[in-house]
Amino acid sequence: MKQTALFLFQFLLLHFSFGQSQDSWVRFYDTASEKSGYKDLKGNIKIPATFDGLTKADTFYHIIAVNEMAGDTYKSYYLLKDGRKVGQDSVYVFDFMFDCESEGKIIFYDRKKDRVGFLNQDGVAIIPAVYNYVSPFRNGLAIAHRNAKRKCWDKGGDTTNCEHLGWEGGESILINDKNEILVDSFAIDLSSIDWYSRKINDPSVDTSLYISIKGRGNTTYSFVDYDKEFKKWFYNTFLSTVRSKNKALSKLLFDEVTYWSGKKGWTSIGRTEFLKTFPAVLTAQRFEAGKLKEISLSQDMFNDLIFDKSIYKKYLNACGAHNKDQYPLYNVMLTYYKKRLKPLTAIESGFLRNYEIDYQEHFEFLRTENGYKLLSVSLKK
Repeated sequence: MKQTALFLFQFLLLHFSFGQSQDSWVRFYDTASEKSGYKDLKGNIKIPATFDGLTKADTFYHIIAVNEMAGDTYKSYYLLKDGRKVGQDSVYVFDFMFDCESEGKIIFYDRKKDRVGFLNQDGVAIIPAVYNYVSPFRNGLAIAHRNAKRKCWDKGGDTTNCEHLGWEGGESILINDKNEILVDSFAIDLSSIDWYSRKINDPSVDTSLYISIKGRGNTTYSFVDYDKEFKKWFYNTFLSTVRSKNKALSKLLFDEVTYWSGKKGWTSIGRTEFLKTFPAVLTAQRFEAGKLKEISLSQDMFNDLIFDKSIYKKYLNACGAHNKDQYPLYNVMLTYYKKRLKPLTAIESGFLRNYEIDYQEHFEFLRTENGYKLLSVSLKK
């Protein structure tokens, strides 16, 4: 019941956010010029196709980072909808990608300080560039790293001439949108938590679902751990429904289920049609581990090249990438083994099994506003 209420709350939150973005612009690509521009939701061109390369924002809410040719060189800057250009020497680039707006904020980079901070939707620096690196804001919170030192990860490289430059040491802290530190140095992994499930000083949180961290002022912050949540749902809800052969199974499938076809490639059909066409796919026996079969659950990334229809757009962020912070995707992988054709040597038998992988099957589940849903299936045949 608590989990259902949580999903409902998030749905209302997202519905409200969507209502606030009806004036957003979307990116279009001009094949002739190989440049991008922006249109409003009615299809009217607001900015002609003039942007190149690193311009990745699929949705233009208030502020975006752009890249365009100026003479013989490229120039990068932050662009507002009224045409103002800000931060022309401060565009943040990570892994050959610009940042995109999240909760009315976007990351900027101070080259002189070699530090990052946040601009608001009007292009004003509301959080100064004092951090080594930061995460986007999620539900008013961001992870920031400070007090680290530059390090070149290339063999024998130095920080002034380095291809793979990074940070070493320092500490991670949790800040709010006022740049107030909520949690000092913490070592716990927060990569799979639901930021929108935050509870403060709640002693009744379900520890089988939540993780908690101690903050300043004797404050405890608790968040749903997606890994715990999915594992519990998969074994207690999904497999239970599969075993009972309950008609409710269809409700645990996405509206369209995508599967791999040797003739057609990735193919999508309605969930009811999927169950009728492939009645032997979702069975209790298939999900039973054994001597020659292992089951593993792991978080994965949403493939927007496969799932490119309009029904999937809500699960992407402003950059057009998978919004895994709100809609994580889990891969249930079944690995089937067979005996090795070639016997192991005496040395190999010390660290290898007498079995090798025969084939694998994959079942992907996407967390939606209505809970986890089976999204795709990839079988041996």
